[in-house]
Amino acid sequence: MFSSFKNIFKNPNIKIEASDDEYKVASTALLCEAASMDGVFDDNEKKLILVLIQKQFNVDENEANKIYIEGKGLAENSAQLYGFTRVIKESWDNKKRISLLEMLWELAYVDGELDAAEDMLIRRIAGLIHVEDRDRIEAKQRVLKKLNN
Repeated sequence: MFSSFKNIFKNPNIKIEASDDEYKVASTALLCEAASMDGVFDDNEKKLILVLIQKQFNVDENEANKIYIEGKGLAENSAQLYGFTRVIKESWDNKKRISLLEMLWELAYVDGELDAAEDMLIRRIAGLIHVEDRDRIEAKQRVLKKLNN
């Protein structure tokens, strides 16, 4: 799976026909990137990422761990978001892309506050996966409402 992602980074003209696993790993890589934006990637963020993987992709804890390990490895070994967002943009419908933003917002608020770097990253990801500003803001509001209940 790593080799197919490396090809995406090297050649932007490659037609993407990503497998379901590649969507999961690309999303997880973005979640890991967001978790580390404030300079701290703690156990609460890791636990939330694992829960989000299980809920979003309907997988068990063992499978979520495998996806997490691959996604974190990709995030640590890549200096750019383009490959991950390209897989998502070209393979997911708008509803799924908005769902990814909701996961990112939930992760950003796991420590009780939104870091400016996290906010900037989510805005950037939203643009790269072609989610309208209105949808991005509504996703953020849904997450804040959920967290305040």
